[in-house]
Amino acid sequence: MVEVKICGINTPEAMKAASKAEFIGFVFYQKSVRFINAAMAKELSKLSPKKQKLVGLFVNSENNVIEYINEFVGLDVIQLHGEESVEKIRYLKQKLKKPIIKSVPVSSKNDIKKYKDYIGVCDMFLFDSNPGTNKLPGGNGKIFNWEVLDGFTTSNKWMLAGGLNNNNLKEAIKITKAPIVDASSGLEKKKGIKCPLKIKEFIKLAHSIKHE
Repeated sequence: MVEVKICGINTPEAMKAASKAEFIGFVFYQKSVRFINAAMAKELSKLSPKKQKLVGLFVNSENNVIEYINEFVGLDVIQLHGEESVEKIRYLKQKLKKPIIKSVPVSSKNDIKKYKDYIGVCDMFLFDSNPGTNKLPGGNGKIFNWEVLDGFTTSNKWMLAGGLNNNNLKEAIKITKAPIVDASSGLEKKKGIKCPLKIKEFIKLAHSIKHE
Protein backbone atom coordinates (compact mmCIF):
# COMPACT_ATOMS: atom_id res chain seq x y z
CA MET A 1 0.00 0.00 0.00
CA VAL A 2 1.24 3.46 -0.90
CA GLU A 3 0.61 6.13 1.72
CA VAL A 4 -0.96 9.45 0.78
CA LYS A 5 -0.54 13.11 1.64
CA ILE A 6 -3.18 15.53 0.37
CA CYS A 7 -1.74 19.03 0.46
CA GLY A 8 -3.45 22.40 0.23
CA ILE A 9 -6.57 21.44 2.15
CA ASN A 10 -8.60 24.56 2.92
CA THR A 11 -12.29 23.55 3.07
CA PRO A 12 -14.34 21.24 5.31
CA GLU A 13 -15.48 19.29 2.24
CA ALA A 14 -11.90 18.54 1.20
CA MET A 15 -10.91 17.70 4.75
CA LYS A 16 -13.71 15.16 5.08
CA ALA A 17 -12.95 13.66 1.66
CA ALA A 18 -9.32 13.16 2.71
CA SER A 19 -10.16 11.37 5.96
CA LYS A 20 -8.41 8.17 4.83
CA ALA A 21 -5.16 9.91 3.83
CA GLU A 22 -2.20 9.33 6.14
CA PHE A 23 -1.15 12.99 5.93
CA ILE A 24 -2.99 16.28 5.48
CA GLY A 25 -1.14 19.41 4.39
CA PHE A 26 -2.02 22.96 5.41
CA VAL A 27 -0.24 25.65 3.38
CA PHE A 28 0.90 28.55 5.55
CA TYR A 29 2.44 30.46 2.65
CA GLN A 30 0.54 33.65 1.87
CA LYS A 31 1.50 33.81 -1.82
CA SER A 32 -0.17 30.47 -2.48
CA VAL A 33 -3.78 30.24 -3.67
CA ARG A 34 -4.05 27.38 -1.16
CA PHE A 35 -3.01 29.56 1.78
CA ILE A 36 -4.86 28.97 5.00
CA ASN A 37 -4.51 30.95 8.22
CA ALA A 38 -3.91 29.37 11.60
CA ALA A 39 -7.48 29.87 12.83
CA MET A 40 -8.98 28.14 9.78
CA ALA A 41 -6.46 25.31 10.03
CA LYS A 42 -7.30 24.78 13.68
CA GLU A 43 -11.01 24.47 12.85
CA LEU A 44 -10.36 22.02 10.03
CA SER A 45 -8.04 19.96 12.23
CA LYS A 46 -11.07 19.07 14.35
CA LEU A 47 -12.31 17.00 11.39
CA SER A 48 -9.11 14.97 11.22
CA PRO A 49 -9.10 11.32 12.39
CA LYS A 50 -6.75 10.59 15.29
CA LYS A 51 -4.30 8.52 13.24
CA GLN A 52 -3.93 11.17 10.56
CA LYS A 53 -0.87 13.42 10.64
CA LEU A 54 -1.37 17.17 10.26
CA VAL A 55 1.45 18.73 8.25
CA GLY A 56 2.17 22.45 8.21
CA LEU A 57 3.87 23.70 5.03
CA PHE A 58 6.13 26.73 5.42
CA VAL A 59 8.31 28.59 2.90
CA ASN A 60 11.25 30.50 4.40
CA SER A 61 9.10 31.50 7.38
CA GLU A 62 10.47 33.12 10.50
CA ASN A 63 11.09 30.68 13.33
CA ASN A 64 8.64 32.41 15.66
CA VAL A 65 5.86 32.14 13.05
CA ILE A 66 6.44 28.41 12.65
CA GLU A 67 6.60 27.93 16.41
CA TYR A 68 3.35 29.82 17.00
CA ILE A 69 1.34 28.07 14.27
CA ASN A 70 2.69 24.67 15.31
CA GLU A 71 1.48 25.21 18.85
CA PHE A 72 -1.82 26.92 17.98
CA VAL A 73 -2.97 24.41 15.37
CA GLY A 74 -1.43 21.34 16.98
CA LEU A 75 0.64 20.21 14.01
CA ASP A 76 2.20 16.74 13.91
CA VAL A 77 4.78 17.39 11.20
CA ILE A 78 6.59 20.45 9.83
CA GLN A 79 7.25 20.71 6.07
CA LEU A 80 9.88 23.18 4.90
CA HIS A 81 9.46 24.04 1.23
CA GLY A 82 11.93 26.89 0.76
CA GLU A 83 15.68 27.44 0.99
CA GLU A 84 15.88 26.71 4.69
CA SER A 85 19.42 26.15 5.98
CA VAL A 86 20.55 23.08 7.86
CA GLU A 87 21.12 25.32 10.89
CA LYS A 88 17.53 26.59 10.78
CA ILE A 89 16.16 23.08 10.42
CA ARG A 90 18.29 21.81 13.28
CA TYR A 91 17.00 24.62 15.50
CA LEU A 92 13.36 23.87 14.66
CA LYS A 93 13.89 20.16 15.17
CA GLN A 94 15.28 20.72 18.65
CA LYS A 95 12.74 23.42 19.54
CA LEU A 96 9.54 21.78 18.27
CA LYS A 97 10.51 18.13 18.68
CA LYS A 98 8.40 17.27 15.64
CA PRO A 99 9.26 15.29 12.49
CA ILE A 100 10.44 17.53 9.66
CA ILE A 101 9.92 17.06 5.93
CA LYS A 102 12.33 18.91 3.62
CA SER A 103 11.41 19.48 -0.01
CA VAL A 104 14.03 18.86 -2.69
CA PRO A 105 13.31 20.53 -6.07
CA VAL A 106 14.19 18.23 -8.96
CA SER A 107 14.97 18.93 -12.60
CA SER A 108 17.80 16.42 -13.13
CA LYS A 109 19.29 13.30 -11.55
CA ASN A 110 21.98 15.36 -9.83
CA ASP A 111 19.29 17.22 -7.88
CA ILE A 112 18.31 14.01 -6.09
CA LYS A 113 21.66 14.00 -4.28
CA LYS A 114 20.80 17.26 -2.52
CA TYR A 115 18.74 15.35 0.04
CA LYS A 116 22.01 14.12 1.55
CA ASP A 117 22.67 17.64 2.89
CA TYR A 118 19.77 17.17 5.29
CA ILE A 119 20.38 13.63 6.50
CA GLY A 120 20.43 13.59 10.27
CA VAL A 121 18.33 16.75 10.68
CA CYS A 122 15.26 15.85 8.61
CA ASP A 123 12.98 12.86 9.02
CA MET A 124 11.48 12.76 5.54
CA PHE A 125 12.27 14.12 2.09
CA LEU A 126 9.84 15.31 -0.55
CA PHE A 127 10.99 15.26 -4.16
CA ASP A 128 9.04 17.88 -6.12
CA SER A 129 9.40 19.41 -9.58
CA ASN A 130 11.71 22.40 -9.77
CA PRO A 131 9.44 25.45 -10.10
CA GLY A 132 11.92 27.42 -12.19
CA THR A 133 11.75 31.22 -12.07
CA ASN A 134 8.86 33.38 -10.90
CA LYS A 135 6.72 30.49 -9.72
CA LEU A 136 5.55 29.19 -6.40
CA PRO A 137 7.90 26.62 -4.81
CA GLY A 138 5.22 23.94 -5.04
CA GLY A 139 1.69 23.21 -6.19
CA ASN A 140 2.39 24.12 -9.80
CA GLY A 141 0.99 20.93 -11.30
CA LYS A 142 4.29 20.26 -12.99
CA ILE A 143 5.82 16.79 -13.15
CA PHE A 144 9.51 15.98 -13.48
CA ASN A 145 11.25 13.04 -15.12
CA TRP A 146 10.43 10.23 -12.71
CA GLU A 147 13.18 8.10 -14.23
CA VAL A 148 15.73 10.04 -12.14
CA LEU A 149 14.32 8.25 -9.08
CA ASP A 150 14.47 4.80 -10.65
CA GLY A 151 16.43 2.62 -8.22
CA PHE A 152 16.61 5.34 -5.55
CA THR A 153 16.88 4.06 -1.99
CA THR A 154 17.33 5.71 1.39
CA SER A 155 16.78 4.71 5.00
CA ASN A 156 14.58 7.79 5.45
CA LYS A 157 10.94 7.95 4.48
CA TRP A 158 10.33 9.99 1.34
CA MET A 159 7.51 11.38 -0.74
CA LEU A 160 6.94 11.96 -4.44
CA ALA A 161 5.19 15.18 -5.45
CA GLY A 162 4.74 17.30 -8.56
CA GLY A 163 1.67 17.15 -10.78
CA LEU A 164 0.36 13.83 -9.50
CA ASN A 165 -3.24 12.97 -10.30
CA ASN A 166 -5.56 10.01 -10.82
CA ASN A 167 -4.38 9.52 -14.40
CA ASN A 168 -0.61 9.36 -13.84
CA LEU A 169 -0.36 7.94 -10.31
CA LYS A 170 0.13 4.30 -11.29
CA GLU A 171 2.91 5.11 -13.74
CA ALA A 172 4.64 7.41 -11.24
CA ILE A 173 4.69 4.73 -8.56
CA LYS A 174 5.73 1.99 -11.00
CA ILE A 175 8.81 3.99 -12.00
CA THR A 176 9.84 5.53 -8.68
CA LYS A 177 8.60 2.96 -6.14
CA ALA A 178 7.64 5.94 -3.97
CA PRO A 179 6.38 4.83 -0.53
CA ILE A 180 4.35 8.03 -0.09
CA VAL A 181 2.70 10.27 -2.72
CA ASP A 182 1.75 13.91 -2.26
CA ALA A 183 -0.94 15.52 -4.41
CA SER A 184 -2.37 19.02 -4.52
CA SER A 185 -3.20 20.86 -7.75
CA GLY A 186 -4.00 17.62 -9.60
CA LEU A 187 -7.00 17.07 -7.32
CA GLU A 188 -8.66 20.44 -7.75
CA LYS A 189 -11.94 21.42 -9.42
CA LYS A 190 -10.68 24.97 -9.79
CA LYS A 191 -7.40 26.58 -8.82
CA GLY A 192 -6.94 26.43 -5.07
CA ILE A 193 -10.11 24.44 -4.35
CA LYS A 194 -10.02 20.66 -4.05
CA CYS A 195 -12.51 18.27 -5.62
CA PRO A 196 -13.76 15.82 -2.95
CA LEU A 197 -14.40 13.09 -5.52
CA LYS A 198 -10.89 13.35 -7.00
CA ILE A 199 -9.42 13.19 -3.48
CA LYS A 200 -11.31 10.03 -2.60
CA GLU A 201 -10.39 8.37 -5.90
CA PHE A 202 -6.71 9.27 -5.50
CA ILE A 203 -6.50 7.85 -1.98
CA LYS A 204 -8.35 4.67 -2.95
CA LEU A 205 -6.09 4.15 -5.96
CA ALA A 206 -2.85 4.75 -4.02
CA HIS A 207 -3.90 2.41 -1.25
CA SER A 208 -4.65 -0.32 -3.81
CA ILE A 209 -1.15 -0.21 -5.35
CA LYS A 210 1.48 -2.69 -4.18
CA HIS A 211 5.14 -2.27 -5.01
CA GLU A 212 6.48 -4.96 -7.30
